[in-house]
Amino acid sequence: MLINNIMKVYRMKFHLYECIIQRGDHEVRGHIVAPSQDAAFMVVVEHNEALGLDHEDFTTERVDHTLKGDRRRGLDTLLRTAPVGFASFCEIGWIAHVAPVQKLNLYRTTDDKGSNLFAIAPNTDIAASIFTTAMFIPTGEVRLLHISDGMADLPDDQVLNLPKLMECGPIGIVRFDEAAGGWSLA
Repeated sequence: MLINNIMKVYRMKFHLYECIIQRGDHEVRGHIVAPSQDAAFMVVVEHNEALGLDHEDFTTERVDHTLKGDRRRGLDTLLRTAPVGFASFCEIGWIAHVAPVQKLNLYRTTDDKGSNLFAIAPNTDIAASIFTTAMFIPTGEVRLLHISDGMADLPDDQVLNLPKLMECGPIGIVRFDEAAGGWSLA
């Protein structure tokens, strides 16, 4: 009996839910991998409690069955293998955040032209994958990337909406445009 239950859990395919969290004067959006809408609901509650965040309201809606084309890249693997928690779509496809409750980080590297390139990611390994994909580094080509803390030398006037983006994603390349209100996914 126990083995049958373990095998059912092993074969279980999770779902992808979009969550929209209302916080006072703004909203944040993210995606959650979970076996049910109730479980996705609990991820949001636990995330808020762990980070000491308040919310006025939030919604979760299943979206994995509505995604089309490129937005499905890596989705099947994510739903079969990821832990319950937040996930993001980025240049390399769907990526599970390393832990169910985790604050994302801003990373910086320099591209071939000497310009700064920024990515939001849960760790430097994911940031490196994002950077190499965004820079179109061919498979097999060796290139040394110097990846640093993107917040280290960032002027205070450029932080703006960055904490909202780093709360629950999305993971990926981000650009700063003051005229557009701050940081956004590239």
